[in-house]
Amino acid sequence: MSTVIRRFISYIGKVKLTDFKDQTHMALVDSYCKEQEARDPRIKQAEIKGTELHKSHKDPTDPLKVISVQFLDDEGKRVGTGHLHEDGTSKFRYKQKAPSESPSSGFE
Repeated sequence: MSTVIRRFISYIGKVKLTDFKDQTHMALVDSYCKEQEARDPRIKQAEIKGTELHKSHKDPTDPLKVISVQFLDDEGKRVGTGHLHEDGTSKFRYKQKAPSESPSSGFE
């Protein structure tokens, strides 16, 4: 019999999921953070950088507005940053070396 261990990502920082006025955006961010946690076992924490969609400062070539999320390990070191679009698509850039099985889109 196998044991399944379910981790739960912690939301840190000034912005909480409950701060979102748009419930669709809140659900989208929560789902995205859980997907990133499942994809990379180093990710333990998420720091949401705002509740409003905005033009990316780090990726000026991205025509879509984003919600930015920094993903951190259990020591609080940044694993990477995600930019989530309203349509559910996203970009992720690793700060630490990417796991071999996880491709990075590498925005700057």
